[in-house]
Amino acid sequence: MVPVYIAQSALDAQLVRDLLTGAGIHAHVFGPNVAGAIPEVPGTGLIRVVVEEAEAEQAQALIRDWESAPDEAEVEAAALDAADGTADLRLPDDEAIELDLLADPDDLLSLDGTD
Repeated sequence: MVPVYIAQSALDAQLVRDLLTGAGIHAHVFGPNVAGAIPEVPGTGLIRVVVEEAEAEQAQALIRDWESAPDEAEVEAAALDAADGTADLRLPDDEAIELDLLADPDDLLSLDGTD
């Protein structure tokens, strides 16, 4: 068994375990109360999510993706920024464009190039 995540709380560990098991990875939560009861997992006093060694790389990749996903506060902040009727979009080359989301459609250029 290989530790792939050190959790701040039992709830945090359970969320990661559920993420991994949902992806078909056999994951277990070991906390301070296991303190070395399983020889492959040393007792550290920490809450750890562990997986089989063969699944460790895939588990770590899923956890990285999960940790880098925007949280609800970031999504809400972006929505509030857009509430003024504009939105900044990033193109693949990181060039920003601003769109007026509240523009009158009659004021926009038509798709066929006529005014």
